Amino acid sequence: MAKETPKKKTVRPKAKATRQMPVKKTSVPKKKKEMDDYSGPFIPNLTFNDFSKEFLLKLMLIWQYGWLHMTEAWYNAVKQRYGVDVANECETQAWETIGERVNPRFAKVANIELKTVVDSLKCLQLPLDNTTGGLFPAEAKIINPNHVIWTIPRCRSLEFFEAKEPERIHHVCHINEKKIIERYLVNRKIKVTPLKLPPRKSSDEIACQWEFKLEE
Repeated sequence: MAKETPKKKTVRPKAKATRQMPVKKTSVPKKKKEMDDYSGPFIPNLTFNDFSKEFLLKLMLIWQYGWLHMTEAWYNAVKQRYGVDVANECETQAWETIGERVNPRFAKVANIELKTVVDSLKCLQLPLDNTTGGLFPAEAKIINPNHVIWTIPRCRSLEFFEAKEPERIHHVCHINEKKIIERYLVNRKIKVTPLKLPPRKSSDEIACQWEFKLEE
């Protein structure tokens, strides 16, 4: 019998060990520390994002202070040059223009629909001369979404006029304020009616009171 020739074993080449690369850890960028003041070095590319919320709130109070003093400064400058009547006319026109041009932007940036009187009250809370802080605190008695009684218990401007320039109360409170509120509410279908206006007999009385009703 013929002998079977043994089969040769096929030797497979050993696979080369692949070197495993270390996994790089993605470093999360550190959040920039917000500043509570500006006592440090000068920052050429400074933005409001660099400041803390607490500091920005303090800054907003200074903006309000500057805004109101600016309105008083230009009024007095016009009065000194051209008299009270011209200053009053310019003041009314200026506030009407500001209300028409600026307040719709508050509604837009805050995504306020302005369908009701209550919607428009939001536009009184956002300007520099707002009802949100301590300058002109307001109380709203909401009879329904389209009928509101709006009360200003305390008004810093009125207090200033009572102490320094009582002759300005009639023009500012009886003429200016109604036109300003109408434009600050943005929705011109809202009827603004004064219910109580100064002068007042005592500082314990409210500053003023208004009725807002939407007329279709």
